[in-house]
Amino acid sequence: MKAETDFNPEEWVSWVLEHENEDTSTLALRYAGKKNLPLKALLHQIKGRRIAKQKLPSWYQFPTIFYPDSTIIEQCSSEATALLKATFVKGKKVADLTGGLGVDSWAFAQEAESVIFCEPDPLRCEAARKNFAILGLRNIEVVCNDAESMLQHKSLEGIDLIYLDPSRRSEGGNKVFRLKDLRPDVLSLKDAMLAQSTEVIIKLAPMLDISEGLKQLPETYRVDIISWKGECRELLFHLSNTKNTVEIFCINAGHPEHVFRFSPNEESSLSLTIGEPEKYLFEPDASIRKGGPWRSICEKFGVSLLHPNSHLFTGSMPLENFPGRVFIIHDIMPYKKEIILAALKGHPAQLVFYNFPVDAHEVTKSLGIKSGEPRYLFFTQTAALGTIVLLTTHL
Repeated sequence: MKAETDFNPEEWVSWVLEHENEDTSTLALRYAGKKNLPLKALLHQIKGRRIAKQKLPSWYQFPTIFYPDSTIIEQCSSEATALLKATFVKGKKVADLTGGLGVDSWAFAQEAESVIFCEPDPLRCEAARKNFAILGLRNIEVVCNDAESMLQHKSLEGIDLIYLDPSRRSEGGNKVFRLKDLRPDVLSLKDAMLAQSTEVIIKLAPMLDISEGLKQLPETYRVDIISWKGECRELLFHLSNTKNTVEIFCINAGHPEHVFRFSPNEESSLSLTIGEPEKYLFEPDASIRKGGPWRSICEKFGVSLLHPNSHLFTGSMPLENFPGRVFIIHDIMPYKKEIILAALKGHPAQLVFYNFPVDAHEVTKSLGIKSGEPRYLFFTQTAALGTIVLLTTHL
């Protein structure tokens, strides 16, 4: 049997495409013991292509892309978020010190002058060399080394930007997000990175408390909160020795034109506008909900927050440039089953919960409403009315 390091996707592309939609556990049992079949590597290919179909559509178009292991594609950036990050590196020399599958390096290379892809795992480096060639990139240098060694030997002097995406898995495989638990150690490396590059970008877990991250990384001058498909996916901390005023950018990777920018200092100085439901309801994007610029949203768009803990806004105008979803409010109801069902008249609806005292699963089971659009029921609270249900349609 061939060793995993000898695996060549081109030799097995027909087999992978033939079995791509089959259950991998069933395949593992069916082909177990086939000595001439590199089964482990083939199953990685199948799993990789399945994930790439949604996560990396451009990569999926190339059947011979090499996925060296399952973990790497589960943890890599999505194509949408990687391309968004590439907008920060135009014309620069970039070093990606945690190369992994190479998605971020691939995106950087489309905008940067040159990219160094650094990865300590030999098989992942081999995969990167093959994949970058398949993807038609010639300005990436693959270096099989770890971040600590690269920085210790000052191999990155002259680099404009260093990118670090530390592993958010413990040795036992559990997810971690605090800076002290990440590998490589962000806190011990930041000074060395800033000594060899004018700028550093560190990708951190969306679970991280941003204010805590700013305390531990005081060199930060910008934080990007990136959402994709309704979820907060990444936090990017931009570090520099020359800038000290922090700004936060809330960005939806699917609609990067709708960027909401705010200053934490200004946010704390503004007043919070609380109001009852008007004609329109505004549900902020996941990046906004993570950043929490409630006062800045009220100030910029002239809207009111329904409740300090509800995170839904209301106003009299539709606001096409609002960073989130906009709904027309048709009815305001108490949380009573007979009233809600009468208002729906047998139609399906999507149920959405914000700061509602009753468990969402319990509500869904009790009402028995079929899920479907265009109607949306928002279960929430307001400062004056208390618990309410809003019957809306998406604008």
